Amino acid sequence: MGTVGDLIRREDPLRLLEGLLTDAGQGRGSAAALTGSPGTGKSAVLRALSATAAEAGATVLGACATEAERGLPYGVVGQLLSGTAGGTGPPSGARDGRDADRPETLYEALRALAAHRPVVVTVDDVHHTDEPSARCLLYLCGRLAATGVLLVLAGRPSSTPSLPLAEVLRHPRCVPVPLRTLSEDGVAEFLGARPAGAMDAATARRLAPDWHRFTGGNPRLLHGVLADHRDCGPVRPARPVAGTAFRRAVVGCLRGAEPAVTRTAKALAVLADQVTLTLLARFLGVPERAVVPSLAALEATGLLDVGRLRHQGVSAAVLESLTAEESARLHARAARVLYDTGAEPPVVAGHLVAAQAARTADGGTGDAPSWAVPVLAEAARHAMPAGQARRAAEFLRTAHRLHDGGQRPDGMLTTLARAEWESDPASVIRHLPALERDLAALRPDDGRWAEAAALLLWHGRHDTVARGAAGAGDGTRAREVRTALAHLCPGRPGPAPAPDAVERVLESLVHTLAPPPSVAALLVALLYAGETDRAARWRELTGAAEPAGTTPARQAVVAATTAVLHVRTGSYDAGAGHAARALALLSPAAWGVAVGMPLAAAVRAATARQAHDEAARLLRVPVPDAMFRTRAGLHYLLARGGHLLAAGRARTALADFHACRDLLADWGERSRDGLDWRTPADRALRRLGDTPDDDPVAVLTRAERRVALLAAAGCTNRAIAAQLYVTPSTVEQHLTHVYRKLRVRSRGDLAKLAAVRAAGPADGAG
Repeated sequence: MGTVGDLIRREDPLRLLEGLLTDAGQGRGSAAALTGSPGTGKSAVLRALSATAAEAGATVLGACATEAERGLPYGVVGQLLSGTAGGTGPPSGARDGRDADRPETLYEALRALAAHRPVVVTVDDVHHTDEPSARCLLYLCGRLAATGVLLVLAGRPSSTPSLPLAEVLRHPRCVPVPLRTLSEDGVAEFLGARPAGAMDAATARRLAPDWHRFTGGNPRLLHGVLADHRDCGPVRPARPVAGTAFRRAVVGCLRGAEPAVTRTAKALAVLADQVTLTLLARFLGVPERAVVPSLAALEATGLLDVGRLRHQGVSAAVLESLTAEESARLHARAARVLYDTGAEPPVVAGHLVAAQAARTADGGTGDAPSWAVPVLAEAARHAMPAGQARRAAEFLRTAHRLHDGGQRPDGMLTTLARAEWESDPASVIRHLPALERDLAALRPDDGRWAEAAALLLWHGRHDTVARGAAGAGDGTRAREVRTALAHLCPGRPGPAPAPDAVERVLESLVHTLAPPPSVAALLVALLYAGETDRAARWRELTGAAEPAGTTPARQAVVAATTAVLHVRTGSYDAGAGHAARALALLSPAAWGVAVGMPLAAAVRAATARQAHDEAARLLRVPVPDAMFRTRAGLHYLLARGGHLLAAGRARTALADFHACRDLLADWGERSRDGLDWRTPADRALRRLGDTPDDDPVAVLTRAERRVALLAAAGCTNRAIAAQLYVTPSTVEQHLTHVYRKLRVRSRGDLAKLAAVRAAGPADGAG
């Protein structure tokens, strides 16, 4: 017999069937059609009736029709006749089914059994009955009045049975017994009636409204939710959970539904929020009126609510039940229908992505329609300004996988790289050669040209950007790129990064949501130019533009900039925290040449806090060689030198400080507050027992020192040029700089300085 919970609010149908059983005991046979949507408890009612009949001394014969045996003639009748073998009366041929092909065989066998005691015949899932068996049931139904037989047929309410079965279900002697889903009160009774883990009445009543909305009152779905609820222990949520058991129950309900109903449920799950009756009919390829019965069946099952699948848990269960091939086909169909009806590109693109992902999982590729790639590209252009960079990258990756004859919109790969940068800048590395080609092919007034330049700058391709920017004209984007390049790599052609120019670039980057590889560097330009107040204000602005929910790259840039600001103003503990967050958000490879910023801030903070082991660990993080040709590399060298000096390695520290000196000299810049190498270099020299005056040529670049020493030794300009493999004019330029920096006028003065200098620590440090 079914459990108490299985029969909640089933008293009236069961009482009606028990009344018919009493009539059968008095020789008045009848039939009943027990109908209900999948999961509403038809089988439980049959089991309860069979148990009651057996206790009353009746003979119970049962059969269950299945879709697999629908083509097996007399399959259901054979099941029933096999149950008569232990009885008396029917001929042996009827008992073993050899005469089952005669419609009267079943009737005669049952009449013989009913001569001794009432007989209850149940057929579950009668809608799957084979046609010959249906004719036998029709023959029996018309002759039940004079027998003690109760025939109960359980099946779906809106099925389309064969003609004989339809005649049975509409027969005047066949009493309709409908089952419906539970009301809210019925759900409360269900929750309180379960024998295992039953809820108290107050809890059941409190949870009933939510559980009823979640399941539509379908007992099978309620069983699933209850199982998931128990699995959530020891702390169980008040709201229902769509766990494994619930999803299995949803699939079970659909498996018991008609094929058209199942197809409709899958279409609803795939179309999701875009679904309308017209779109659904077009998707299924049927008239709108043909969809209505399937929607009604889903609503009767409890899976549908106001024309949509009841909630995301139901949709997820339906989608999970799809095979990879089926998922690819349905999403491709959805994309086609939505495209034809003028849906927005991101909506169509979402289905194209899902279809391609399913094909890949299934090991296939498949061709795409000619409109697919342009739609995906357009959808990505919609997604980027909306802050959906990860989704834009999905669209563009799919576009690159699809077969499109090699014809892709210009600049698509730059847009893909730009989108991928937001979540993982390291993923852009594989696109760098293509980005260089795009930089050469795109027009400077195209936003993607500036995006390609910014991404190349981030990964150290400064020469490529410099060449592209040189012939880019004087447009807004070209000026922005040259300004960023001039700050990142001083000495390059381009305007000096004055604070006002920096702010104009920042304003453009923030408000157009352009990739921010330059934002952090330009903020540091303000900072090290002594504009701490301005830098703080712009840090707040970029932070407000990039809240906590934004992409990892933007969060990392803001964290690194904040770290530099705090360290620059002496807040070392706060700076260390922000630097650690910046380095945790992105890997060293993902940071590109900008890795010097958070590393320099972290090392300076650790050195100031005397955390020398931490500083040493940070300095073991690999950095790209291209970083040392940027301002970020300059800050890194200063930070590393500061740590080495604090750790007692003055000579090695001096090499880093002199490397900073050489970079500044090569760039034609002077040392200033934020880039002061002289003060720590003086401390290093004193640690070594020397004084700054012992190195009179320390202000010279490496190339200038070589020229100065050879000139001091009496070499002519031509001889120096030959020895250093440069032109005589280059030698003249270097000597002009040397004379100016050292305030001397002749080679003789150089010789005197060289004699004073001797071979000190600075000699090997350059």
